[in-house]
Amino acid sequence: MRRAALTIVGVMAVVGCGRIGYDPAIDAGAGAGELRYPTDDVAAVVNATVIDLRPVASPPGATFTIAPALPLGVVLDADSGAILGVPTAAADAMFTVTARAAAGVTAEFELRLTALPGWIVDVPGDQPDDDGGADTTCLASAAGGCTLRAAFQTANQRTLRQLILVPAGAYAIGASLGVVTNDVVIAGAGATATIVRAATFRPGFRAYGVTSAHTLALRGTTYRDFGNADGAVVHATAGRVEIDDCHFAANASAGSGGVLFASDGAVVVARDSLFIDNESFGGCCSGWGGVIDGEGPGTTIDVDGCTATGNTSAWGSFAHVTSGTNLRLINSTLARNVATIAGALASPGGHYLVVNSTIVANTNTRDDAAGLYVHASPARYQLVNTIVAGNTDASGAEHDCRKNDPATVVTSLGGNLIGDAAGNCAASFDQPSDRLSTDPLLEPGAPSDHGGPTPTLLLQAGSPAHAAGVSAQCPPRDQRGRPRPPGAACDLGATETP
Repeated sequence: MRRAALTIVGVMAVVGCGRIGYDPAIDAGAGAGELRYPTDDVAAVVNATVIDLRPVASPPGATFTIAPALPLGVVLDADSGAILGVPTAAADAMFTVTARAAAGVTAEFELRLTALPGWIVDVPGDQPDDDGGADTTCLASAAGGCTLRAAFQTANQRTLRQLILVPAGAYAIGASLGVVTNDVVIAGAGATATIVRAATFRPGFRAYGVTSAHTLALRGTTYRDFGNADGAVVHATAGRVEIDDCHFAANASAGSGGVLFASDGAVVVARDSLFIDNESFGGCCSGWGGVIDGEGPGTTIDVDGCTATGNTSAWGSFAHVTSGTNLRLINSTLARNVATIAGALASPGGHYLVVNSTIVANTNTRDDAAGLYVHASPARYQLVNTIVAGNTDASGAEHDCRKNDPATVVTSLGGNLIGDAAGNCAASFDQPSDRLSTDPLLEPGAPSDHGGPTPTLLLQAGSPAHAAGVSAQCPPRDQRGRPRPPGAACDLGATETP
């Protein structure tokens, strides 16, 4: 994918990870007005990390400014655009670098810089900290250095937000790392470079828990092979979980949430991440949410710029949400997931808001709705500028939407394309800009790399989804970070195609 590791000098390593902005290199013809750095997300340990971040493209002869001011110890070279130094103060904010050249040529680049106190993992073992994190030294003597477990223990014992940097490599975990008791950011060197996995395949424990009003942020890492009931990787019954630029693969829950379980008012934000071959199974009903299960009042889940493929569950091959839970899906692709009962998105009472997403080629092996399955009141789905097509039921026929309970609500906000006649949901797609029984003409095959942080599906030439969106509802960017046309009709689905 597009993201590259940040070049670092000195003894401490740091990487780019997290949200992806627009990459002008996606566009043929990007040129004099382009400003681009090798990453748009930098994580650095205060008083330890040497940052050396230089533009890889900028207007000729430009001078550079940045706003707001960088943290102490880090400066922007006005002539070269290089961002240099060792942060001596904490910061966690978005910064805008502006390049101004002759003839009025101006270009901007948005950068997130997270500089926090913390530790850098320097050995791959799984031994605990010598004193359980009581002092400020991360040391597992048995492993010969700072392990991920020791760093997590030490971060949990502090009172200020902490950063754990995990360099490229594989880290095998023999037991759950535990529950966060402080705000913690765990940043890898990129999802293809840093891999945290269970030491044995689906061992009956998860990686993390969140049970109090704290934030766990995961960035730039692959988590794979974990297995535990109700959230194979993360179980959150309070607080906040932030996921950026991560991959989750081959995790499994013997219950609900093949990757993540959230309940009791927990807040989850997942951005620019890939979910592949995860599953939920067992429990009373053979599994809820191949990737995400949201339960109960006040629980909020935002999924933005993500792709899910190859995930499996009985109820909701991607997600399952119950009464009181709200899930927003924006600029995301759900393709080739498998449900046995209730589609890619299932709900016995929760609320989905689906914006400019692509839900295609999912299958149902036992029942009849492989796309949207609206199970029981007070379930409510709202869709806008979204493609739901090619989802097949147990007979192999296309079956994109089903209202199991007539009291449930499906509302179109316009600009939706449904591949079949929408079954008993048809009356809900009543906006002039909706299209039923229409082939979106997506490229064949699985989602693939078209630039941006996650694999996507592009529209083919002549697609009826081109420039068919409700303009007022179009997000400013698509799943790849590519701008959608301001003030004009965007393409339907997750990607904008010229």
